[in-house]
Amino acid sequence: MNAGLRDFALWVIIALLLLALFTLFQNPAQRTDVSGIPFSQLLNEVDQGRVRDVLILGQEVRGTYSDGRSFQSYAPSDQAWIQRLYQKGVSVTIRPRESEPWFVALLVSWLPFVVLIGVWILLWRRGQARGVTNPSSQEIADLKRQMNEMQKRLDQLSGKDKS
Repeated sequence: MNAGLRDFALWVIIALLLLALFTLFQNPAQRTDVSGIPFSQLLNEVDQGRVRDVLILGQEVRGTYSDGRSFQSYAPSDQAWIQRLYQKGVSVTIRPRESEPWFVALLVSWLPFVVLIGVWILLWRRGQARGVTNPSSQEIADLKRQMNEMQKRLDQLSGKDKS
């Protein structure tokens, strides 16, 4: 395999591993143990008095059952169902959907890639400036031959070789 191709493949594997790590740790708050339930089940649970509180974020509904378990659902845009919550004594909190500015989302998304590419270019340029190359098999064979010749001369000078 060509040495340049092997190095490129190594860098691609490193980049993919770093990307996987980044996506794994990017937003751990979204990976909580919340059961998703259909909206009709949410209304049934409210009617039976099993829902303690809800947080409404746009069309997303997050809440807590009376026994402490959490749930998540999506509601229709018609807000008439909220009256059922009030009638059953459910604590209701309504907040607007929090959205971050587009440039922050872009920065958070692309910053790791830009840093990786920058480090890759930096290391590549440093290697080029030092003249780092991979020796060919002929060069390795020549170096081994020269080392054997030097070893023979040292042995002759030290008196080990009596031939």
